Amino acid sequence: MKIRSISKSIMAKLIIQFLIVGLIPLIGMGTLTYLFARDAMKTEVYNHLSSVNSIKKVQVLEFLEDRMKNLTLLSRTQHIRNMLNNKTYQEMSPLFDYYMKAFGYSDILLVDKNGQTVYSAAGNTEYTADTQAAVVTRDATGPLWEAIMKTETATMTDIVSYQENAPPALFMGAPVYTDIGEMGAVLISQITAARLNVLIAGETGMRASGDTYIVGPDYLLRSNSRFLDNNTILRQKVDTISARQAFKHPSGLAAGKNYRNVDVLSAYAHLDLPRRIGTDFDWAIITEIAETEAFGLLEKLKMNTYWGMGVLIVLVGIVGFIQSRMLSRPINELSYHIVRLNDGDFTTEVPLTHPNRKDEVGLLLRTFNDGSKKFRRQMKNLLESTNLLLDAISRISTTASQLATSASETSSSISEVTTTAEEVKQTSQLASEKAEYVAQSADSTTRISLAGKQATENTMIGIERIRKEMNHIAESTVKLSSQTKSIEDIINTVSDIADQSNILSVNAAIEAAKAGEHGKGFAVVAQEVKTLANQSKEATNQVREILGDIQKATSTAVMATERGTKTVAEAVELSEQAGDAIDRLSNRVTESAEAAMQITASNQQQLSGMDQLSQAMESINDATQQNLDGVKQLEDAIRGLEEMAQALKSFTASYKI
Repeated sequence: MKIRSISKSIMAKLIIQFLIVGLIPLIGMGTLTYLFARDAMKTEVYNHLSSVNSIKKVQVLEFLEDRMKNLTLLSRTQHIRNMLNNKTYQEMSPLFDYYMKAFGYSDILLVDKNGQTVYSAAGNTEYTADTQAAVVTRDATGPLWEAIMKTETATMTDIVSYQENAPPALFMGAPVYTDIGEMGAVLISQITAARLNVLIAGETGMRASGDTYIVGPDYLLRSNSRFLDNNTILRQKVDTISARQAFKHPSGLAAGKNYRNVDVLSAYAHLDLPRRIGTDFDWAIITEIAETEAFGLLEKLKMNTYWGMGVLIVLVGIVGFIQSRMLSRPINELSYHIVRLNDGDFTTEVPLTHPNRKDEVGLLLRTFNDGSKKFRRQMKNLLESTNLLLDAISRISTTASQLATSASETSSSISEVTTTAEEVKQTSQLASEKAEYVAQSADSTTRISLAGKQATENTMIGIERIRKEMNHIAESTVKLSSQTKSIEDIINTVSDIADQSNILSVNAAIEAAKAGEHGKGFAVVAQEVKTLANQSKEATNQVREILGDIQKATSTAVMATERGTKTVAEAVELSEQAGDAIDRLSNRVTESAEAAMQITASNQQQLSGMDQLSQAMESINDATQQNLDGVKQLEDAIRGLEEMAQALKSFTASYKI
């Protein structure tokens, strides 16, 4: 489960990296595209608004100027002067009807120089002082008449509401001159605000939310809005950023809330009526469009970008999933087999689903399998060498035990021989004393001869025992020498095994170094093998030194044994001579003194030989003790070597190969 979670983590990280690598450029490009498109679209919308606003402004100005010019031309015609002079107002009705139809006037009024309205073309009505009908437009035309009478210049009024139920309208006036050039009246035309609406009502590519309207200096509408009722002129207030800026700057662009509290982009301009028409007021024309519609294509672009990003995210995720799976699956398998290898199972190999894979992952998997195979071969060789080492140590241990037993037996035999030699020495000393007494006292010759004979018999028996013990010692010593030879051969075998183990550890270390990070466990095993081989070599060197000491002591014991054998042979010969002398002593009493002297001399030689035998036996005893100590050290060294070999075997047995 741990390995699989690691694999999933790597896989998730790879997928995230694929998504990041794929999405960062996509998001960056999408954002830049959106921003550039927004700026370009905003510029395009503003340009279009400015174009529409300029067109509408020109149309309104041309309409007003054209109507003003037509009215001025009409006021200067001879027909108007004749009508004024002859007071034939109704006769001019066809001409006025034509002008009203052709130029969109709703009424044409004639006001004399006294300010009295004398004619209305709309109703073909003449007004006199006696006429009871009131002129409904008097409040609107009165100020216009006064201005024209003062300036004698054609002008116009703002859109006004002159009657409660009448639609708002504007009035244009032009002076009428008499034949002598005096201003005799003012000709006034009435134009309803609906005529302006016709000019600016067209969409002109403004789409559903586009709107163009005129605002007066009091921020009230001078034309109807597409989105309001027709009764909004002079009723709907438009106190917006665009309206305020329009009366401060000739033209411009703005963004903000409109009078309907809708976010719009707008273009504004004032009509410059005082300069163009000669009025004492000005209008502003505003063209706007809702931001939502202006950037509608941008929203579609944004949605398309989102959909494209979503599709690309899915594609990148699928590609990332496939690629990460191709990378994470072999890594997962490798991690699992590394864990098994860490647990000591070297039989594992990573299955190569794609044997011909040439990338780093394929190389890693093949290298792992090759290193695992080589390490298994090295471990098999090490295990076989360990078994051979254990067998050799077992044989050495058996031989050492036998050697220790033989050394103990030899030591016991030497102790017995030493005791016997001491007894023989004491007997020899007693025989010498007796021989002296034979020389001094012939009377005691018989007793001395008997005692000598008995002593000689005892000496013969002791010497025979010494001879047997010396032979036994010689055999034990020779056997010990041959056993030490066998031990030396085994030690050489152990040393060769240690050298082979050392070479094996070097090979394992080289293979571990080739494996890199995955060979660290192999390097530890190789180091342990090398350490055990060095310890084995040191132990064999110690055993070899101990065997050298044993061989030296054995050689000394052999030499001492040979000398003791010669001495015993001489003692046997002397004892035989003493027996003959004692036999002859009973027949030759007269020769007892001479025989006693010979016995004394022989005893002296025997005593000297026994001294040599005693010294030789002490040397043999010392050599045997050294041999025994060496054998004990050998046993300790063998036990240590056996423990190391067992540890090595346990170490190698923990791995499955």
